[in-house]
Amino acid sequence: MTIGVCGPIDLRLLDWELKGQDFPETNSFPLPTHFINALLHRGYDVVAYTNSPHIKESMVIEGKHLKVCIAPQRPQPGRRFFLFEVKELQKLIESHPADLMSAFWSYEYSWAALRTGIPTVVSLHDVALQILLQHRDMFRLVRWAINYIVVSKAKHLIANSSYTYNMLDRGTRRKTKIINNFYTSELEESLQQPEQKGNYITSVSMGFSHRKNISTALHAFAMVRQKHPKLEYHLLGAGMEPDGEAQQYAREHALEDGVKFLGVQPFDVVLHEISHAKALLHPAREESFGMVLLEAMVSHTPVIGGSKSGYVPTLLNGGKAGLLCDINSPAAIADCVLKLVEDERLRNELVKQAYAFARDNYSEEVIVQQHLDYYAQVLGKPLTPKRSSTKKYKSAIVGA
Repeated sequence: MTIGVCGPIDLRLLDWELKGQDFPETNSFPLPTHFINALLHRGYDVVAYTNSPHIKESMVIEGKHLKVCIAPQRPQPGRRFFLFEVKELQKLIESHPADLMSAFWSYEYSWAALRTGIPTVVSLHDVALQILLQHRDMFRLVRWAINYIVVSKAKHLIANSSYTYNMLDRGTRRKTKIINNFYTSELEESLQQPEQKGNYITSVSMGFSHRKNISTALHAFAMVRQKHPKLEYHLLGAGMEPDGEAQQYAREHALEDGVKFLGVQPFDVVLHEISHAKALLHPAREESFGMVLLEAMVSHTPVIGGSKSGYVPTLLNGGKAGLLCDINSPAAIADCVLKLVEDERLRNELVKQAYAFARDNYSEEVIVQQHLDYYAQVLGKPLTPKRSSTKKYKSAIVGA
């Protein structure tokens, strides 16, 4: 059984014999990459399909059990409706086919997979219409249109949370299964020893926007800083770089004191920042899942999220696995930060509850098996890996 995975894949994180080689930089995201690794560990052969703006022609890299197909991406793909990217990915998939396609998410990668006619399961990461309503620009309009094509054509969909599922229309829900995001077994294994926490809190945000709400968090930290002048706030992600949008806003409002603007960093650096933080603050107003929160829960770092921020209250088990507050109020955020900074007993209790909840509901073993079960249902036959698992997992051979 060979499974194809089409999406934004980080070649640096792939667990194969070619790890560490100098590959082209791709449009990467950790989750699809971790999913590929999980399939390889369970004995499946995998063909990965992704793209890169740094190559002019398609290239194929072959390992023993993993083949990586990289298509080129041209500048400003949204202006061309991503048609070049879709066609190039489609050619690679047809030239190097798999038995089943798992596509992330409901945009160009899924569109390319669906055009091949190979049985395809599309994973939904967000609801494009809601994104468009919050960011009314031409790029999001194009993304919404592609999402409409993908969701209409797809026969099998996965929603990454109950929140995402409930945002879908009734017809789409009928062909959608809820399978949550997961954290990797490698993450858990690497964090067995207690971390020495630094004197800072952190936020990881891909964008300085109304939805991500970093501006409110900066005002809240300024309040906290009055009481704890040595505490720092580390900001990571797009828009958080030195002299980026976040720092410009902080400078204009005299909020830079104690804030470090670190910008986009490799995944291992982000995890190091999270695991060493005294707390993770996630001020997003809306979140279809919240992977950074889950990573903090596994990293034994207490978290703060919005009480009405999409899936966040569910991920934090209604406030038992993290503090929930009115994320639109700087004072409410500051109050939660102060509680965690000043109350060691509370921090320890939240960390304990969060880790247990994450392990029982969002671990790789639990979630990847749900994917395999669904794939068997889609194909109407058991999935049989080509070799034995390289780790101790429950059987990955499942019935229809």
